[in-house]
Amino acid sequence: MKNSAIYCLVFTLGLCATCATMLTFTSTQLADLIKANEEYARTYAIVSALGLCGEDAERSEVIAVFRDEVKLQDKKTEDDADVYVGTTKELGYAMDVVAQGKYGPIRGVFALEPDKLHIKALRIYEQNETGGLCGKVQDKDWLAKFVGIPVVVDGQEGIIISSKERGPNVVDSITGASKTSFAVAKCLNGAIATLRSGGQKLEAVDFGLGPDAVTRATPGYPKSLKKPDNYQEQTKRAPFMAPPGVTNLALKKLVTCSIEEDDFIEGFADQITDGVKKSGNGDYVDLGPELQWAQVDLGGNHAVYCVVVWHFYRNPIIYRDLVIQVSNDPEFKEGVTTLFNNDDDNSSGLGAGTDSAHLAAWWGEVGDARGPSNAGTHCRYVRVYTNGGCADESNRFVEIAVYGK
Repeated sequence: MKNSAIYCLVFTLGLCATCATMLTFTSTQLADLIKANEEYARTYAIVSALGLCGEDAERSEVIAVFRDEVKLQDKKTEDDADVYVGTTKELGYAMDVVAQGKYGPIRGVFALEPDKLHIKALRIYEQNETGGLCGKVQDKDWLAKFVGIPVVVDGQEGIIISSKERGPNVVDSITGASKTSFAVAKCLNGAIATLRSGGQKLEAVDFGLGPDAVTRATPGYPKSLKKPDNYQEQTKRAPFMAPPGVTNLALKKLVTCSIEEDDFIEGFADQITDGVKKSGNGDYVDLGPELQWAQVDLGGNHAVYCVVVWHFYRNPIIYRDLVIQVSNDPEFKEGVTTLFNNDDDNSSGLGAGTDSAHLAAWWGEVGDARGPSNAGTHCRYVRVYTNGGCADESNRFVEIAVYGK
């Protein structure tokens, strides 16, 4: 019987079934173990980022601390992000972050101090980068550089990861891992905006600043020319964060100016909203000297989150009395909201402003319209004033973009 073909077949099938069952059981157990370890790594990252445990903490201790001393912040809407805070102590604010690295997702936990003005910690617990330069994203020494970094500088929210830039909100990038550094910076700036807004999900607005979209020229200001008292050097700017779904409402919209088009020194009004941000010959509209303005009709009332203005920037020019205003009144006599004003002596007659004057650059000048709750400012019309350059250059507008819904 044992030597029969039927017995051998039945025995073989039984053995295969047993092995398959054992492999399935082992695989399931292993998958559960991996999942449990991943969950623990995340739990430890949250507890550690909030400053509740050290590196030597036992697993049971970490789990107990997470259970007893950490809770989710109350949400204002169901779309808000999960934000972790202390149950009884003011520990700060932490949330999960995911960056798309070169070879896969980079997962971690990011935390702000209770004042929401400084970074408390960054923890990375999962990454798929190579073991060389890119893999340093999980290096403790690099992560330690984020601690205490201010997330708001000169009214601008966000941080910069760069080996070329310098400033209080700049963290050195990982040498030879530019894509990884860029991904982490983008992810963290989103987290900063979300945590500072109380959990509201925000994302970076795409201003369309690719190398083919703008003229990458940032000439230095001549030493012989006197800078205005409110001048401040501006290099790279952190991303501007707004609710998802924001678009350029000004694209191809009607533009009117303080003088008739026939009186322009150069260009046509519709160039100001044609989407072209280059700063070459024929890429700008010259309205001549003295105080002038350009106005965009959005065609209806919209929630506006920011207005970005590009003046001619191929030559070094600091434009005076740059004032950005919005309203539902086309005459700008009623219901006017000022988003940006660097006229420090009220020479424009529009009121003295406290914003800094900058060298015109390819990244544009931003008027923030988000408001304290990131709900935006409702308006139909946008008006931008300038009073020529500090060396008596003409008012040259390249583009006005209005981002909203």
